[in-house]
Amino acid sequence: MPKHTRKRRHDNINNDIEYEIDAPKNKFRPFDEDAQAEEEQLNKILFGGASSFLKSLEEAEQEIGASCSNVDSGVGEDTSDSDTRERSPAWYDEDDDGIEVGHALDAQGRSLPSGGINDRSNKYSSLLKNKFNSIVGTPSWASLEKHKSHDSDSDEEILHSCGFIRKTTRANLAAGVLEFKKVKDLNCETYSEGPIINAVEFHPTSRVALVAGHNGVASLYAVDGRQNNKLHSVLFQNFPIFCAKFVQNGNEAILGSRRSHIFSYDLMAAKSTRIPLPPGLTRFKKFVTSPDYQFIATAGKWGEVHLLTTASKERIATLKQNSEVTALAYSPRGNLLYGHSDCGEVTVWDMNMRRVMHKFTDEGCLQGTTLAVSSSNQFIAAGSAQGVVNLYGVEDVLSNKVPKPRKAIMNLTTSVTDLKFNASSEILALSSAEIQNSVKLFHVGSETVFSNFPAFETKLGHVNAINFSPNSGYVAFGNRKSTVSLYTLKHYKSY
Repeated sequence: MPKHTRKRRHDNINNDIEYEIDAPKNKFRPFDEDAQAEEEQLNKILFGGASSFLKSLEEAEQEIGASCSNVDSGVGEDTSDSDTRERSPAWYDEDDDGIEVGHALDAQGRSLPSGGINDRSNKYSSLLKNKFNSIVGTPSWASLEKHKSHDSDSDEEILHSCGFIRKTTRANLAAGVLEFKKVKDLNCETYSEGPIINAVEFHPTSRVALVAGHNGVASLYAVDGRQNNKLHSVLFQNFPIFCAKFVQNGNEAILGSRRSHIFSYDLMAAKSTRIPLPPGLTRFKKFVTSPDYQFIATAGKWGEVHLLTTASKERIATLKQNSEVTALAYSPRGNLLYGHSDCGEVTVWDMNMRRVMHKFTDEGCLQGTTLAVSSSNQFIAAGSAQGVVNLYGVEDVLSNKVPKPRKAIMNLTTSVTDLKFNASSEILALSSAEIQNSVKLFHVGSETVFSNFPAFETKLGHVNAINFSPNSGYVAFGNRKSTVSLYTLKHYKSY
């Protein structure tokens, strides 16, 4: 084939050497002049023309060279950055250090229990920070220490950079062995609430706990696991406290007994009020509050359940079941009320219509004693006088009159006196006050009890009351020897 050649002359130092370069002719020409013009127009839009494109490249190389003296070559590890980088706050407000708790409370016209972090001479910013951390913990975005990820080139990181939402996964509580630590007794400063502790309640928003008992003394303690300082104590004469609950988002406490009156204690004003019970209601030993704190349900005589408002303590309705009410429990939404009985039948009331919606038989139960509903609204636990705790699925009990329990927990041998689910619905605590150390923590997911709790030679005594803190960081056991034992659960990081 004939060979097409063209000659190019390249200038050099001597300008006397001629090079002959063999090159094929360009066969990939635009098919017409319009296509060629369109291609040139696109090149100009994208790159600004050949001269502009080369100029932009030169400027980019100069900027990179000036700003990055140590460019990563891609070989070996980049040691220019450490695993942890210290960051400074985004801003600093000088007024925060000048405001004390006392000045802030006076300006707002309110008061707090004295002592501890609430001391009037403390910084108000420290009080707010402590309250926020006690409720939700320190979020990752607020931490000044930013940890560098070692697997930033993983597929997951690539997806994050492409606009996918990062899914935050929290490890579930492992079954078998529970990590816990015994800390100071919750009421270690006084032990004055009575020989029998009937109520242990954690405040819904603050690191404060209420302890009450047969002596008629109700005490507030600051929960930290190290000192558990007493904040305040109130004595109610001739009024053994059988039940106590926080209402009004924790601003008020209701205390009930076997008397024909109750006491309301205002935590903000540190003032107690004696309130007579409505006619026909002679005791207030067992009562529960709705999740929104608007209503109080208490067991009366002859199968009656009295419904009161938390605002005025007036009776607004009376519910009825066939036999004596032994336990009550609200659903997490407050739309259902469950009531156990002394004949083993559980009644479910619709709280919007305030009438019986459903009934079911607790399998194998001759006399019911306790009820508990998980915060996830998945499970309901029913305890009996025979020491058996039946764990049901909520859907099962609402659709069957004789539901089959998912698990019959037979680790107790005497009457079940208390049942509590923790906030994440992973643990069910059960106890019997008739035998010492008769306490078990049940892992709901695996349907097994934790083998190492209570620990060997633990002296919990006759446990009469159990409760978890709002985020399950603590669990407390009140016994019949004036003591409230306190434990931390290491799986749960916040109060």
